Amino acid sequence: MKTEIEKYIEANLEIDDAETIAMLIASYGESLNENCANIEAAVAAGDNQRAATAAHALKGASANIGAQAIYEVARDLEKLFRDGGAEAQHLLQQLAELREQFISEAAS
Repeated sequence: MKTEIEKYIEANLEIDDAETIAMLIASYGESLNENCANIEAAVAAGDNQRAATAAHALKGASANIGAQAIYEVARDLEKLFRDGGAEAQHLLQQLAELREQFISEAAS
């Protein structure tokens, strides 16, 4: 995933400075953690609107950085929460796995 994001940044944002790319990836990681925490808190509180808003924020951040897999899960979660939030557990699990993958790759 990290390599995919680096390629996206270079090709679509036209940034080839390794330090800037690392900064963007780190910033995205912080946003990813914050949005995931917001989604989890909203789900725990039964607040589908807040969960949808957090999923929307994650979707946008992921699209902007080229994190396609996380973007797709966030998009699906947003729609699910806007439609009532039923059966979100499998998507939440998928998001948690992708988040862990991102964190692991970003640390290397």
